[in-house]
Amino acid sequence: MNYFVSILPLVLYLALIKGFDGFSLTKWSRMVECFVWGLATCVICFFLGSIVETDSELGFPVIEELIKCLPLVVAVCRRRTAFFSETVMYGAAIGSGFALLENILYVYFNPQFTLGDAFLRGFGTALLHIGCSALFASAALLVNRAISRKPAAIKLFLCVFAGIPSFAIHFVYNLFLLPEMLQLVITVVLIITLICAIYAIDESLIHKWLDLCISNDVTLYTAIKSGDLKNTNAGHYLMEAKERFQPEVFFDICVYLGLYLEVSIAAKSRMIMKEAGVDCPIDDAQHKENKAKLSELASLRATIGTSGMLFLSPLVNSKAVDEWVMNELI
Repeated sequence: MNYFVSILPLVLYLALIKGFDGFSLTKWSRMVECFVWGLATCVICFFLGSIVETDSELGFPVIEELIKCLPLVVAVCRRRTAFFSETVMYGAAIGSGFALLENILYVYFNPQFTLGDAFLRGFGTALLHIGCSALFASAALLVNRAISRKPAAIKLFLCVFAGIPSFAIHFVYNLFLLPEMLQLVITVVLIITLICAIYAIDESLIHKWLDLCISNDVTLYTAIKSGDLKNTNAGHYLMEAKERFQPEVFFDICVYLGLYLEVSIAAKSRMIMKEAGVDCPIDDAQHKENKAKLSELASLRATIGTSGMLFLSPLVNSKAVDEWVMNELI
């Protein structure tokens, strides 16, 4: 019974957090990978605790959070994740894996473990691990966005410091300064409130980004397809700079712009359909075609060069979030 009581809340918490993800941006394969990493992290910390002569309740919060979230921090720096709702879910999966094995070990190695202890670990400590990992990953994404132009090593270094709030929450929790039940209630309210706030802010930002970008993309793409580009501000911008580039490079710039808009609109449209609950699977033929388009875009970027991409920057969105959507959703 102790095992059941200490494990069941993990399932409830994950289901609750997953339910907040209106855009269904997370992939189950990566969720499983994160969960397995959480299990592995618990094993690593268990052996570290048996080797290092220190009180694990006070000495390991920073180490635990760093080991748990290192893959997510690296993924953020490498632009493998672009939305806060993603980082929350992947962080929650890691925290769940860690808490699951930790709770099992606590019950196994403590014969005197009571049902009340199992309840506190299941609903309190488990959510602590879930919440701290989710908050660390989200803070790392926020820092990465703020310093997106910095070298990768600097971004990784600064993103690690984004975990300070998670370190502090974990450390204070381990001090048990308050009665256990009161601490459990505060932990649940604090973590759930922070996660809800992250989802609400992220959903608002996503909607604003989608509304602005897809409107601009569709308008420009329609003008290109209808041959009316020359009568638009974008067309005037292109023509004014035509003499700055070799004819073949300028042609590639125009091809890149049209193909980029086509792929961008398709990806963002799929994102909108996913939020509406519409299942839109991609068959193998379409998947190969999409991959070919992305490869062609990469080839054109190399041909155009840095100066060409800077020239196009007012017309296309080349931020991490746009790249992620194009690579993940088509």
